[in-house]
Amino acid sequence: MIYREFETHADLAPYVQLVWMMESEHEDDHAPRSLIVPDGIVEIVFHYGDPWITTVAGGNRMVQPRSFAVSQMRKYIEIESNGRTGFVSVRFYPWGAYHFFDRPVDSLLDDTVSTAMLWPEHYDDLMEKIRAVASGMGGASSTGGASGTGGAGGTSGAGGSGLASVVQGFLLDRLKEHFKDDVALDESVKLIRSTGGQLSVEEVGERVGLSRKQLERKFVATVGTTPKTFARISRFLNICHHLDRYRDSTLTRLAHECGYFDQAHFIREFSVFTGFTPKAFFDKNNVKFAEL
Repeated sequence: MIYREFETHADLAPYVQLVWMMESEHEDDHAPRSLIVPDGIVEIVFHYGDPWITTVAGGNRMVQPRSFAVSQMRKYIEIESNGRTGFVSVRFYPWGAYHFFDRPVDSLLDDTVSTAMLWPEHYDDLMEKIRAVASGMGGASSTGGASGTGGAGGTSGAGGSGLASVVQGFLLDRLKEHFKDDVALDESVKLIRSTGGQLSVEEVGERVGLSRKQLERKFVATVGTTPKTFARISRFLNICHHLDRYRDSTLTRLAHECGYFDQAHFIREFSVFTGFTPKAFFDKNNVKFAEL
């Protein structure tokens, strides 16, 4: 499986964390099932190959839309390839996505929403451009699935850059159209994330000049969840990104260092977000989450 990351355009960099792609090298090149834990971000995927399968919290399996946004999750999901892979993806910072469309981000909570609903006037043209670039470079077929004509590495070279260019050009246009000038909100999200969810909602509000009610109202509409829930996710992610530091700690010490009330609270949070106990989670090797 080919994986490639692209340089983010300077005007998008304050809002977009990563633009990346994945593509099958041959017909039998499949990605195994991976666990995706809540990470507090919005990601938008544009498939030009066969859409993957999502399993929600150990329950329903569904084929992903051709292009979709997945937002603030409160429970884990599992994903796996479903044929010949070919997609380009955009991962936003937690404070970034709402600057690119008018739909409230809370309407995407715990859901997979087709980008046709986010940008109905632009969706068809964008997907046509993506298919044209992928087809022109011999990448995975966007309509023929596993029967596509792409050889090893299809769009991974110049074609991959072409896909990234199309998507980033589109996002630049949407940023000009939908940008919201709300420095206090953006700073509050950054503050919660940078402190690992350790500050109370009141402390965050005081630092950015917003009341608790103002902060909660803005958070739900533009980040997709309450500041308290976002802090829970940030506290959990702080542990995930420092597993080596915490791997030899006792559960009691780990819970205390990361701001949990007690060991039981710590274990309960892990079960909600991952479906596993902390020990079982630390032993897994198929867990994926965005970098802080």
